[in-house]
Amino acid sequence: MKLNLPRYQVKLFALCLLLGAIPVMVLGIFSYMKSSSIIENKVLKGNEQLLQQTQIQIENTLKIIDFSIFQLGNSQAVTDLLPIQIKANDFPLVDRLLETMQRIQIYELGILDIRLINIDQQWEINDKGYTKLKESEDLQLFRSSSPLNRQFKWMTQTVEGKAGKPSQTNVFLFKQFPNLSANPSAFLVTQMSNQELFKVLPKSSELGSLIILDDKANIIATDMASSLDALVRNTPLLKEMTEASAPNGYRIQKMGKEEYGFTYRKSSYNGWTYLSVVSLDSLTRESQSIGWATIWACFVIIVLISVLSLKGANKLYLPVRGLYQRTAQPGEASESQDPKDEFKVIESRIEKMSQNYRHMTSHVQSLRNQLKPFMIYKLVQGELSAKEIEEQIRLFGYNSEFRWLAVVVIQMETLEPTRYQESDRDLLLFAVSNIVEELVPTEYRLNPVVIKQSQVTVIHGNHDSPEAFKEFLYETIKQVQANVLTFLDLPISAGISRPFQMYKDTPKAYEEGLDALKYRITKVTETILFIENEEPEKQMVFFPDHLEKQLVEAVKFTDEKRAHALLKEFLQILSNRELKHNQMYNWLMKLLLDLLYIPERQERPSFSLDTNATPLYEQLKRFNTIQEIEDWFMVQIIMPIIHTEDQNKEAPHQKISNEVIRIIQSEYDRELTLEECASRLNYHSSYIRRALKKSLNINFTDYLLSYRMEIAKKWLLETDMKIADMSQKLQYNNAQNFIRYFKKTTGLTPGQYREKILNDNDGE
Repeated sequence: MKLNLPRYQVKLFALCLLLGAIPVMVLGIFSYMKSSSIIENKVLKGNEQLLQQTQIQIENTLKIIDFSIFQLGNSQAVTDLLPIQIKANDFPLVDRLLETMQRIQIYELGILDIRLINIDQQWEINDKGYTKLKESEDLQLFRSSSPLNRQFKWMTQTVEGKAGKPSQTNVFLFKQFPNLSANPSAFLVTQMSNQELFKVLPKSSELGSLIILDDKANIIATDMASSLDALVRNTPLLKEMTEASAPNGYRIQKMGKEEYGFTYRKSSYNGWTYLSVVSLDSLTRESQSIGWATIWACFVIIVLISVLSLKGANKLYLPVRGLYQRTAQPGEASESQDPKDEFKVIESRIEKMSQNYRHMTSHVQSLRNQLKPFMIYKLVQGELSAKEIEEQIRLFGYNSEFRWLAVVVIQMETLEPTRYQESDRDLLLFAVSNIVEELVPTEYRLNPVVIKQSQVTVIHGNHDSPEAFKEFLYETIKQVQANVLTFLDLPISAGISRPFQMYKDTPKAYEEGLDALKYRITKVTETILFIENEEPEKQMVFFPDHLEKQLVEAVKFTDEKRAHALLKEFLQILSNRELKHNQMYNWLMKLLLDLLYIPERQERPSFSLDTNATPLYEQLKRFNTIQEIEDWFMVQIIMPIIHTEDQNKEAPHQKISNEVIRIIQSEYDRELTLEECASRLNYHSSYIRRALKKSLNINFTDYLLSYRMEIAKKWLLETDMKIADMSQKLQYNNAQNFIRYFKKTTGLTPGQYREKILNDNDGE
């Protein structure tokens, strides 16, 4: 199709086409580049977060094991054995140590084996018992680990597989005693279960594969496919990342025909390296599909723009065409025309753009106000550099003239006794934030924000001293508490950081505010806690072992009342001592572990726990008061254990009681005694007596007499047997004793009872 268009109209068409096509092409190129970059960044960031989460989970387990082994090393069972050369009369001490070691090897921690190696006395104790060190199978492993450059060391050992099976890497924890000695006298060697230790590794992930390396660049655990595993093991990049000085980083390495990105994190705890591997070529292939889609979209849009540009050029050219035709007609006078008439459309568009600009300016200002809480969130979380903080404070118009700053963290108490549900917590926190915003003037604060389960406000002031500033904070938060209680009917507690002078210290102050709130466990509700007033000085505080043992014994013997009293006393000691919050948590965790070990120690099935519920140690962290902790221990832990123990104890008693009842019911017409039944059942008579009391709440004689009375009633009703014969058959000395006891039991003599029953039957 040939278009015969004037030159000016062609220029207009070309101009319209360029104005429409260039932005589309630029936008398409920018979209492709941006989407490719976003995909790669998202995957790498996801890998880094997954890597960090995996490291935290594994190291938390390792630290709990480390702490448990430290407690074992300092226990009496270990310290009694270390200085002696074990002889025959010392084996009770060995048995006690083995019992202590078995108590620690719980399933959740994944401990397979614990060994105590004494260098000075040349012996070893493990699950198999006592062994001389020179005869130990682990002597080579022990020599390879000594000496330690720290008081503990995590080691790995690769064991070649048998019968064609793949090799396995075992993980060991070595702890020396004394802890800081250059020449230790003993070692505690703990072997981990790889299945339990590395169960947090995902089975498969679209974000990549995870690898865990030891300090010698050996692969401990991985979820890589076999094809990728062979390539990774042969690359020297593993050694390079293990020896790198930076704690984390990113490397790119080409392996085979593809290029891979390696994100790594080095652990300062045990020297392991956590590594994530992702194929960059697979990311590029996804980007290429986006690129083709972008090209086709741009092509369609450009075709539409061409059609619209042609129509637009025709319309723009109409005034010029009319003027041209009028002036070109011969014999006709040209009319005076305004040469700018053809640009009226342009003028109207400029006016419209101006209106849009004013609207956009107003909209940007409203968006800026909405971005303030986000800026405060990043400030509190430590995601802004000092330069960015200065720019953001100036951009949002916050006050920078002050002497003191403090971070106030507000949290709600439990919602159980209130009219609110747990699902209302977020809305309530925003309501508290609004109350803070109304009560505290703008010149004294930054925008209040909600972070996780806390309401956070950065407050500043120009007071002459920190004490005066703290007094101002106290009065302000006291007023906030009163308003929240008035309007929301909800008690709140506040943790206040130490006063500081620069915005860059805000993240540290936020942590101090959270730490201050952790001390409200020993306080009443609606508390205002300053971190410098609550954090105790460093001191040695010893765990009340004697009280804990009494509590465990009370639970083991199902003494609910005594267990409750001892629990109250234990928690009272915990709340009265000057403990740091992590020490409190460690005490409670030790008590929890010892209580959970009771059913296993008694070789009885443990009470059931909901495996889909929140872990017990996480539940324990959520409580804010001693009363909440006490209620939780009694309802969730102690009472189920006592119920389980009661059921386990009642089962044998019921069985014995049934046997005694069977003997009585089959031989009631003999002269039976408790001692005879006990002898026939191979139990002591006292045990039989307790079993009957426990299961039937009756003694042997009473049950025998009552059953004989039932037999007598049956005979009186169904037979014509004489009273004297009945008394003799039921082992009474004479008929008078039988008649006296029968009347005492029924209120009638045997003859009266028979007559009454017969009369009743005749009347019917």
